[in-house]
Amino acid sequence: MIRPPRIVPDAGRTLPSHPLFLGTLAVLAAAVVIAHDRVVPLGQPLWGFFRNGLDLLVYRSGGATVLTGAGLYDHALHGGMWWTYPPFSAVLFAPLRVFSPEMTTLLGGLVNFAALYLVVVLCWRLLGYRTDRTLYLAGGLLTVIVSWLEPVRTTIWLGQVNLLLMLLILWDLGRPEGSRLRGVGVGIAAGIKLTPALFVVHLLVTRQWRAAATAVGGLAATVAVGFAVIFSDSRAYWTGTLWHSTRIGETAWPANQAASGVLARWLHTAEPPRLLWLAVALALAVLGLAAARLAHLRGLELLATTLCGLTSSAVSPFSWGHHWVWFVPLLILAVDRALRAGRATAWLLPVAIVVPLLCWAHRFPDGVYAIGLFMIPTSPTLAPIFSAVYPLMFVAVAVGTLIAMARAGRAEGQVSIDNSCDLPHITVGSRGGLGRAATT
Repeated sequence: MIRPPRIVPDAGRTLPSHPLFLGTLAVLAAAVVIAHDRVVPLGQPLWGFFRNGLDLLVYRSGGATVLTGAGLYDHALHGGMWWTYPPFSAVLFAPLRVFSPEMTTLLGGLVNFAALYLVVVLCWRLLGYRTDRTLYLAGGLLTVIVSWLEPVRTTIWLGQVNLLLMLLILWDLGRPEGSRLRGVGVGIAAGIKLTPALFVVHLLVTRQWRAAATAVGGLAATVAVGFAVIFSDSRAYWTGTLWHSTRIGETAWPANQAASGVLARWLHTAEPPRLLWLAVALALAVLGLAAARLAHLRGLELLATTLCGLTSSAVSPFSWGHHWVWFVPLLILAVDRALRAGRATAWLLPVAIVVPLLCWAHRFPDGVYAIGLFMIPTSPTLAPIFSAVYPLMFVAVAVGTLIAMARAGRAEGQVSIDNSCDLPHITVGSRGGLGRAATT
């Protein structure tokens, strides 16, 4: 098999600094700020953007068990929620006990916003853009804008760790191959929350042996820390609790945007047949990892990492909507593509990605809010699509990537044949137009 040539991002490329681009971002950011207050009011108890922090307070309670010696997995914690993460994560969250619940929630919001901003800036850097004042300004405006995407809004609202884990993985795998301890971030992320372990498979599939070994070593180190600090809880988790996915929630809940939830809802059952789910999950894993591998072979590392992140959410036994924060780098990739294309129609792709991800909201008579396209009531015709919106988007992105890579490979193969035969061939000009090359 001929390895496709790697594509190196344009070094020193800058984001547009003209008023139209930055002005548009500013208008959209202002609209998002208004939406945060008007659609689901900021002061709304429980549902307001900064009025929840449930998951962060569960982390705080879980961390407290490390200090008090109470069982981590044998009883419910804050708000009746059970601990579902590996023991190492509880060790990390133990210091939260020194803060009050109110301070913990405040710090969680600030840290998540900072992580989101760093993710946005890092994505632009990985695409080859220069880190100048325009990038920092545009990054800040984009941070506000993407906070109105449901996975991001729910992550910040609940005080989840998804953005921090994504930042850790993007930084880790965004470094050049051969970088010192490249892969350790993946291992630590998997030690905090198991779903990033799929990145180890990605590293193996793409033959990044050293990074894969480092990732496994990092994960093993987190397991060792867990056993060293809370031995009984670690033994309970790794010998049984790990497999109890129902501790997270009911599989058929609309908020479960993994393949398991989609199958349960489409089949109108509480739990899909295990063999059917395994077959579908395996097919989705092959699809996503194959697309990620081709992106890696062409040097499109941000795309490859993003595809693997989306795949992990699709094939996990249970994935809340907020697990799909990997749509953020996907959106930046689409914006980058539109900027490079220089055509108005190229912006249709970012719009197509954004619309299903928005915080579509519905307020029920009892005051409960449904947030996210998969949660809002709709017609029987659209319900199966809405209830599977994130996995369907993942399939479309993965298939689209495979098709685009195949077309690019055929085009480059034809150019290679033409060159070897000393025949005239068609080349693509710098502005995207077609021109005929001279005979060699």
